[in-house]
Amino acid sequence: MIRKRWFWVTTTVIGVLLGLGIGQIVEFQEATAEPQSGLSELRDELNTLKAKQRALQAEWQSELLAQVVPTLADESERVKREFVDFLEKIGNPGTAALIAMLQDPSERVRREAIDVLGEIGERERKAKRNVDAIAIGIATTLNDSSERVFREALAELGDVRPASSTSTAVVVPALIAVRAKGSSRVRSQVLDVLGSIGESLAKKGESTDTIRDALIAGITDDSSRVRTNAIEELSDIRATSTETFTALVNTLADKSKSVRNSAEDALIELGKSGATTVTPMLADALGNSTSPATRGHIVDVLGGIGEKGKTTENTVDLIVQTLLVALRDSDENVRRNAADELGEMQATSPDVLPALRNALKDSSEKVRKAAQKAIQRLGKGQ
Repeated sequence: MIRKRWFWVTTTVIGVLLGLGIGQIVEFQEATAEPQSGLSELRDELNTLKAKQRALQAEWQSELLAQVVPTLADESERVKREFVDFLEKIGNPGTAALIAMLQDPSERVRREAIDVLGEIGERERKAKRNVDAIAIGIATTLNDSSERVFREALAELGDVRPASSTSTAVVVPALIAVRAKGSSRVRSQVLDVLGSIGESLAKKGESTDTIRDALIAGITDDSSRVRTNAIEELSDIRATSTETFTALVNTLADKSKSVRNSAEDALIELGKSGATTVTPMLADALGNSTSPATRGHIVDVLGGIGEKGKTTENTVDLIVQTLLVALRDSDENVRRNAADELGEMQATSPDVLPALRNALKDSSEKVRKAAQKAIQRLGKGQ
């Protein structure tokens, strides 16, 4: 009883002190807000002092709140959860105390502490303030014995989206270490978080290679849901590397149609800016593939890149020549796709029209129709 009374007295004192500190800042701001003509330098110095005061006050508050946590060791779960609620109201100065609460024996306390940390971290990120301590703190719970705590940590890391070198050096390896943990839904969620961090890094022009490699590893997952998500995240982080293209081209032979379709879409999207790299790989894959379905996807990708990509003359020529080879493929669906794509990209090579006219004599009606339609498109484009 004495311990509980002491805890609430301490909490009340902290609240009063925090309120007093805020009140002092307000008074200081009001006292220095009056116009002081010719004293701009003095005002700048005063503003600097106020900023230092706020920083020192926040540091003092943080240390004081963190010192309360060890005193709660023998308190009930209810008391600890009330303290977490109190820290939520305090906001960023309560970060250190919340991180300390992540070691609490109670799963519910740990989970609620993560939730509050995530809320604070998201606000701080949106305000463009440092979230390193919060992100690193949450990342330490990815190995928690509780599945619910683990999932809560994943969700909050996705909201915080750490993107500094300090936080990603800890958070990204921690996420990669649990990439194969849990259900397919959870594994997919890990890739979501890695992807969101990768997007933030890509926007800043920073390397996403480590994340790219983890996403490529996700393409080999047993679950088609996870494989599809890995492909989508690779596309989102704009990972236009040889490693990415190699993995995606190989995935065109995946046993899942949805995964193959996702790989095709990603290759077209990434190939728009990386046509020089991916086109030779696709041409080789077309010649080496024994799967008609895979060859059909490759033809679609080549056509999409040829139609919309940033291509050089040599790249366009390689695409056209590869499609002309596909126009003689043993599978009628591949031949039809090749005719469609040649028409869609309005290929102007002198070899195209003779090849399409020859396809008008194809044994397959759908190939003949596709060739006729392509010839009409080319005629309109002239």
